[in-house]
Amino acid sequence: MKTALVTGTTSGMGRQIALDLAVRGWRLLLPVRSPDQVGSLVCELRRVGSAEVILLQCDLSDPQQVRGLCERVASLGELDLVINNAGVGGGTDHSRREENASGTELRMAVNAVAPHVIAQCLAPRLRAGGRIVQVGSATQAELPLDDLNFEASYDGFEAYMRSKLALLMSAIALGAQGVPVNVVHPATQMPTKMVREDGVPTLMSIDDGAIAVLRMALDSELDGVCGQYFERFERVDPPQKQAEDAEARRAVVGWIEARSQIGPQ
Repeated sequence: MKTALVTGTTSGMGRQIALDLAVRGWRLLLPVRSPDQVGSLVCELRRVGSAEVILLQCDLSDPQQVRGLCERVASLGELDLVINNAGVGGGTDHSRREENASGTELRMAVNAVAPHVIAQCLAPRLRAGGRIVQVGSATQAELPLDDLNFEASYDGFEAYMRSKLALLMSAIALGAQGVPVNVVHPATQMPTKMVREDGVPTLMSIDDGAIAVLRMALDSELDGVCGQYFERFERVDPPQKQAEDAEARRAVVGWIEARSQIGPQ
């Protein structure tokens, strides 16, 4: 029985990815903030063919809870696939800066720190040929290495774009260590909650995005590929300029790993 961990399944593309895997008979591990949010989804996953659905309560903005999640997942046996789809967008008020309980800017906490911890902790639990797919974005912004927590001149959408570049840097670093992780920009401006909050028009469908992510997850042509960035079905090489800078990557990944160890204040 194949097993996948998929984050961000309460709506949008994550929900569709979970349904697509359920049709294939996969066992699904779904981190959720509140199990009450996904009751109808669990019923539908079982109806279409999922071998088993296990809900795991976790606030992905809290690195301690994320580490606890990884411990629980590890106790449930080996994995074939991890898809880190959960993310926080720019928000309805771009001027409003948010933090997690330990003072990390929220978009960096959810979009970069959590996926890094999950990939790092769960890579040893992957079966041979297993993969980790990080859902990224083509909208990336250069990271000021002296203000990675975005304390100055805050803008929510800029924070989102910075966090997606940090996610890419994390994947490149982990890939260099042999972790089978890649980043994919699945589609542009799908009709998700994040896009609606950002007030931008819809250009592509949820299915467009889910297909691109599932290709990264399941296509045999990508066996052995790691630490790479894809925009839908095309590998982008080289990736964003700052992501190629080894010194910048070390600084960003070091910051991510330091933040992943910080508990609530």
